Amino acid sequence: KNCRLIPELSAGTGGSADVLISDGIIASVSGAGSGLSAKRTFDCTGMTLLPGLFDLHTHMNWAYHLGEIRLNDFTIFREAMKSARLFLDNGITTIRDMGSPRRVASAVKSAIAEGLCLGPRMFTGGLIITPVNRPGDPDPYNFLRFVSGCDDMIRIVREEVGGGADYVKLYTPILPEEMETAVRVAKAYHRPVAVHAHDLEYIRMCIDKGVDTIEHGSYIDDGCIERLRDGRIHLVPTLAVLSPLVGTPGFPTERKAAVLAPLLKANSVNITKAYKAGLKLGFGTDTPIEEINRVPGIEFRMRSEHCGMKNVDMLLQATRYSAEILGIGDVTGTVREGLCADLILVSGRPDEDISVMYRKPEMVFAGGKLHIPGTELKAE
Repeated sequence: KNCRLIPELSAGTGGSADVLISDGIIASVSGAGSGLSAKRTFDCTGMTLLPGLFDLHTHMNWAYHLGEIRLNDFTIFREAMKSARLFLDNGITTIRDMGSPRRVASAVKSAIAEGLCLGPRMFTGGLIITPVNRPGDPDPYNFLRFVSGCDDMIRIVREEVGGGADYVKLYTPILPEEMETAVRVAKAYHRPVAVHAHDLEYIRMCIDKGVDTIEHGSYIDDGCIERLRDGRIHLVPTLAVLSPLVGTPGFPTERKAAVLAPLLKANSVNITKAYKAGLKLGFGTDTPIEEINRVPGIEFRMRSEHCGMKNVDMLLQATRYSAEILGIGDVTGTVREGLCADLILVSGRPDEDISVMYRKPEMVFAGGKLHIPGTELKAE
């Protein structure tokens, strides 16, 4: 009761409201003091009710970087379950996993669906398909799958789909004919294709070959931005991973400064251009949830400080726009009657002061199930 709504995120409804949740669904949204009755009520005076947040580019588990657990499937699974909890702690109720060791994200997704634990709604990308560019056998505990040639690509895309991938994820550099083959096979199985592409050459190739999302896009130019304006392909920037405030697996401090600093400079220029051109940007971090848990709201901070994005626009990117990019805008992403009750309550007014998002929410509802950040996970 008495929660504040932001019109852009609540189907045009603003001001103080009472919101009724029933059977995991937003049953009604009405003016404050409407007299709604429920088995359990919360007075939310001073708090803003938002749709649950999205992370469209994350990796469920980075534990394979830690040598002591690298060869233990059970520990990797347990660590991934802990990560699922941390997403909810930070108000992230939907994620798109972009590659996990041993496809552990698919196992966690099944565990959540079967009620074994609470966690975010998950879309999984299986193993990342990457061209053969190094000698020797790949590490089976990494999240990479090596491919060479179109025939190989056909087989591997089919196997990833069969392994439970909701998305097909590709790394560049890759040959144009290999990317075209991946898109053709994925579309035959109704799977979108996401491509890791920083360099302009591969961003252009992504657009030419009709992928669904371009991940990162650091060196996108005006011509490619113009081609994305029709909305068929979406750009998912990931600025958090470039922040010196968070650790990046595989990048010690010195290497991160040398390798990622130029990318941050490019993002500050080019993602700003994409934003000002009116592109509907996705919200991703490419950052371990353990680091986000340590520095909450880092993606909001980076988009604000380096790209000058407006508060409401960032909130839209983190909720409604990301839901639409995933094709689930009729399921979640907005505070609206009939949608899934993926909701968070934050103290303050994030549309006026984005630093409100630099701390964890007060309450999180994942499919209508209450989670209080920092407490034991249980359905209430």
